[in-house]
Amino acid sequence: MRTVVLASLRHQLRRYVAAGLAIAIAVAFVVAVNAMSAAAREGATAEVAAQYRGADVVLTGDLADASALERRAADVPGVESVAVNRSSYTEVGLGGAPTTRPVGSVAADPALRWQRLSVGAFPRGPTDALVSADAARDAGLAVGDRVTAQGLGGTGRFTVTGLVDDATGPLSASVYLPEDVLAATDGNAFATSLVLHTAAGDASSVATALRSSLGDDGAVVVQTADDFLADQRSQATQGVDVFQNLVLAFAALAAFVGVLVIANTFTILLAQRARDFALLRCVGSLRRQLVRGVVAEAAVLALVASLLGAVAGYALAFAGVALLDATSPLTTGTPSIGVGSVAVPVLAAVLVTVAACVVPARRVARQTPLAALQPQVEPAARSRAGVLRIVSALVVGGTGVGALLLGAAAPSLLVAMAGGMLSFVGVVLLGPVLVPALVRLVGPLFRTAGVPGRIAVQNAVRNPRRTASTTLALLVGVTLVTTVVVGTASVKSSVGSVLDDAAPVDLALTSTTGALPGGVAREVGGTDGVGRSAELAGAQVEVGGTSVRLLGVGDDARQVAHGGSTLVGLRPGTVVLPSQVASDAGVADGARVEVVGPDGRPESLTVRIDDGVGAVGWVTARDLRAVAGDDVAPSAVWVRADDDADAQATTAAIGALAARADLDVSGGLPQRAGVLGVLDTMLLVTVGLLAVSVLIALVGVGNTMSLSVLERLRETSLLRALGLERRRLRRTIALESLLMSVVATVLGVGLGVLYAWCGVRAVSAGVLGGVSVPWLQLAGIVVVAAVAGLVASVLPARRAARVSPAAGLVAD
Repeated sequence: MRTVVLASLRHQLRRYVAAGLAIAIAVAFVVAVNAMSAAAREGATAEVAAQYRGADVVLTGDLADASALERRAADVPGVESVAVNRSSYTEVGLGGAPTTRPVGSVAADPALRWQRLSVGAFPRGPTDALVSADAARDAGLAVGDRVTAQGLGGTGRFTVTGLVDDATGPLSASVYLPEDVLAATDGNAFATSLVLHTAAGDASSVATALRSSLGDDGAVVVQTADDFLADQRSQATQGVDVFQNLVLAFAALAAFVGVLVIANTFTILLAQRARDFALLRCVGSLRRQLVRGVVAEAAVLALVASLLGAVAGYALAFAGVALLDATSPLTTGTPSIGVGSVAVPVLAAVLVTVAACVVPARRVARQTPLAALQPQVEPAARSRAGVLRIVSALVVGGTGVGALLLGAAAPSLLVAMAGGMLSFVGVVLLGPVLVPALVRLVGPLFRTAGVPGRIAVQNAVRNPRRTASTTLALLVGVTLVTTVVVGTASVKSSVGSVLDDAAPVDLALTSTTGALPGGVAREVGGTDGVGRSAELAGAQVEVGGTSVRLLGVGDDARQVAHGGSTLVGLRPGTVVLPSQVASDAGVADGARVEVVGPDGRPESLTVRIDDGVGAVGWVTARDLRAVAGDDVAPSAVWVRADDDADAQATTAAIGALAARADLDVSGGLPQRAGVLGVLDTMLLVTVGLLAVSVLIALVGVGNTMSLSVLERLRETSLLRALGLERRRLRRTIALESLLMSVVATVLGVGLGVLYAWCGVRAVSAGVLGGVSVPWLQLAGIVVVAAVAGLVASVLPARRAARVSPAAGLVAD
């Protein structure tokens, strides 16, 4: 049998290429993920070590009284210097609208400073600051510019003395201030760790002495730097491990699609080789020998393809790390793989391939030599096997759909997930009946293409099981891509509504004490990235004895805003106040309050509390005139950014303009861009990972077409002999491939929209709105799948067209 196996591999090599390619892609995916994860772990641990260089002993835990601990540590023999790593999250202004950013500390002792200067010098006084290179680049900052940090350093104003390399470790921040500045700030900063620099070789003894001094209550953890870094490395790589496991789940999906492709390949190949097996049976081969021979072929194919895939995956990991280094601030190491990282996916590929070929091999081996020489007939729907398949599909699928809808209504994510999986299993079982029915439904559109279209439709429904298996591989990928795309669009739409309520205006420039300087509104309107702007009149009034700037909101202001519920629902007789102003005035939401204008006239209005647009109040333009009369002046400019505007650049430009005019800046543009940007990134990464599965599925479509061309070689040659031109033969094969791709895509899009709706409802417990269908993106999925189906047919069509009618008619 060994001779037969080797001869078969040589003879059938071309037919095994697609299955081998599917195996190689799946293995390359897994190896690349493992190698890149190793590089990410190395980078993460290197970043942690760099942030504690110079430290010999580290104190963590309960550091509420860090200053007292610092003094006690400094008195321990062998300690040469002490520093407290402090952090704060506060409103930081980097030349634009203040946003919440992390602020870190710079040690006074150069031996304990971990930041790497790229430009400038370390702080020399309490009003100096360092800024990360990434934050400085986004804000257009340079050495000598001013930044603000609310609640820190007295005035909260600092001069940039240097820029430091970007960092991603636990101590990283956007702005770094002198350690003493953060230490003197009550309530706005907290200690994260206390580091000690000791004399050479004294780290262990100092740590022991500190533990004895502090007691054994465990509130403060004292470790040598080596022990601390070991713990930190473990924590730092947990995120990498989680991401790796998540990506490997997509690899498992790719492997599942590969199993479908491999099983379909062997089913077709073994059916085509039925005569060969019959002859082997006639000359004495046993059934188990035939099965072992096929399994040996599959094992050799999988081993060779997976080893090639492992090499390709390792090379791909280097390319991926190079891309990360060039496009992101993440610190990465060198991709590396252990024996297990290669052996496991290779072994899994071999086992999966062997498992995929066993069923078709046993099916062929069970046939008698005489039966193997007869044409093979698919079980009809009315046969026992067909009826059992349909009944099983309806029971499983119906149960799944019920659970899916129940999970969406309950809501329960686990129930919805179980229902989704069961319903998809039902679709898979129903495939040999459902897919041909859909092909016949779509068939009239293809028959308009003439003879090639009619032949393509007949070929697609001739072997229902093969067509269903081919489309199933593509169906899995398209369904998941659609689910992710529609789900993300729905979440973005719902999150956008939440952001509209929280911050209805992208950017607002407000004068809280008087009129706007002349020309500000015109200058704002001409700023790059500004789509529309509106100037609002305002007046200084008193609410419950508290002075506040009150703006009049008209139709032009509503058109600029995104439409927060309070802004859209603003009615005459209502005054909207920030929560701090309402608290100072002693009024609650829904209460009536006297608003006193500049001329002393009171106006009774109903209070609504909303912090959406800075520290000012708003009323309708008519109510403002009723309260303030003629004592109104331009007081604010509201901005609506272009949809494609660079949020950071636009915010920085408006912030710089506001700083020159001494105006307050507020608004939700940075937060909106950040949240929606994260969702876009998640969508891009997820679809990119799913693309591997879709690629393998398309390999399967091309493989099925290639094998079908070989199987129907006599038929196509006869058609050629009867007058079918080469170009029409190529068109026939292309239309058949396109037909299967379109059916799988349309069915996948429909299932994906259903799963997305149920998933969004189950995850959000009904808080988020309904499904937001991105029609343009869904149309793109259909077009891409159709084009990919056409591309998959190019080589099979060319191969079929090159065979002369005479040669094809005598082919075996």
